[in-house]
Amino acid sequence: MTSVLDDWLQPRPGGGAGGLSDRLSRLRPAVGERRDGGDDADHPDADHPDADHSDDDQPDAGLIPTGPQTRFHERMTYGLRTALNAQVPGDLVAVSRMDVLLGPDRRARPDVSLVDDLAASDDRRTCYLAEEVRLVIEVVGPDSAASDRDVRPRHYAAAGIPHFWRVESTDFRPFVYSFALDADGAGYQVTGVHHTRLAVDAPFPIAIDLERLPR
Repeated sequence: MTSVLDDWLQPRPGGGAGGLSDRLSRLRPAVGERRDGGDDADHPDADHPDADHSDDDQPDAGLIPTGPQTRFHERMTYGLRTALNAQVPGDLVAVSRMDVLLGPDRRARPDVSLVDDLAASDDRRTCYLAEEVRLVIEVVGPDSAASDRDVRPRHYAAAGIPHFWRVESTDFRPFVYSFALDADGAGYQVTGVHHTRLAVDAPFPIAIDLERLPR
């Protein structure tokens, strides 16, 4: 869970979200790229009559302020990343709050991502390619529920990310929906709903006690 703005970064045409320098080592965003909930009013094209605001799947950047993070969200993000890194094989690393390029003009910032170790070992990286990511995790919250349950999974699946987990809660007790890409790669299929204990075989055998996550 994070603000809709914080997670879905939609650069203007020519902003270069998928540029080679960004993929490998760029340390700052391209000029004109809307990031981190920046207000549209700060952009020179914000009020231009020809500005393109036609992507219905894309929340309008800059219109909703970033809300404070709940302790539950922070605890889930830290706990799942730590639990994954305690069990991952040597060729994978779990990271949190890193951009993933989903296409030439679309990126996301999942709460947790499981990425190839070679990519994660480069400390200059500001983002990862979708093909370097095996799993993305979103923690659902009140200001991101619609996107976490619908918009983000559709874009993750379209980018070919093999696995997706959605963390929900009842009275701040977590449960997890696990998903895998279907055979034709058109969308995700539910592989399980996990209360108390999460156990899956892919992207590698994982068993996590959801009630005893690292804090």
